[in-house]
Amino acid sequence: MRAWALVFIALCALPLAGCRHQAELPVLTVGGDFGLTDHNGQHFELSSLRGKAVLIFFGYTSCPDVCPTTLSKLSSVYKQLGGDANRVKTLYITVDPGRDTPAVMKDDLSSFDLDALGLTGTKSEIDKVVGLYGASYEIIPTPSSAMKYSVAHSTTLYALDPSGRTRILFPYDASVDNIVSGLRAILGSRT
Repeated sequence: MRAWALVFIALCALPLAGCRHQAELPVLTVGGDFGLTDHNGQHFELSSLRGKAVLIFFGYTSCPDVCPTTLSKLSSVYKQLGGDANRVKTLYITVDPGRDTPAVMKDDLSSFDLDALGLTGTKSEIDKVVGLYGASYEIIPTPSSAMKYSVAHSTTLYALDPSGRTRILFPYDASVDNIVSGLRAILGSRT
């Protein structure tokens, strides 16, 4: 079983066990620094967020279900974090840079109540970040629709510690409580 799956299972069990101790979180091998363009049209570097926990997910603004559901779930995570929410930043990285301009990303994020940046770039820039995190996506032609194509993409939520190291991979079906518990463990970790 992969290390991240064990971490996720351990985090799910913490509330059930009534455990007050923080989980020892491994440093996972996926991830790394990158630079893209943010939804304000400015160059962004992941390293600029040192000192904050970071949540990263890949998607696109025309996504009919997974992406809006993830953003809605993360809005609930921020509410549940209370005062710790200001120590967390979400990065929504498009896998559809042809349609997702900075302005489109900004407009999409305005519908959700969370501290997030929409990130875009060239296809090669996006592909580099997708590769760093072990994510995936595929353009699916839909010639009969007005959109002309859709994008199948991985749905993992990557949680990074304040040093920029990937510590937890949350599956799409992770609950708000699971994500909050994981973030609190990351924010409290000293390793």
